[in-house]
Amino acid sequence: MSDLHDFEADLLGLQQFRDWLESLVVAQQPIEEWSMSLDELKQRWLPKLQEPVVSEASVGRLYF
Repeated sequence: MSDLHDFEADLLGLQQFRDWLESLVVAQQPIEEWSMSLDELKQRWLPKLQEPVVSEASVGRLYF
């Protein structure tokens, strides 16, 4: 009985960690970028990365 309880507690902890980790990933990268190829990502981000930085606020948006 104790082993089952320990297993369930471990499983719940892992599920919570997975959900937390997933929330970090989703907050960092738009979901549509997950299916983009490397070339598509370069086309999307290289022009933005080459723009001059106007303020520190824009740095936070560009560099997650």
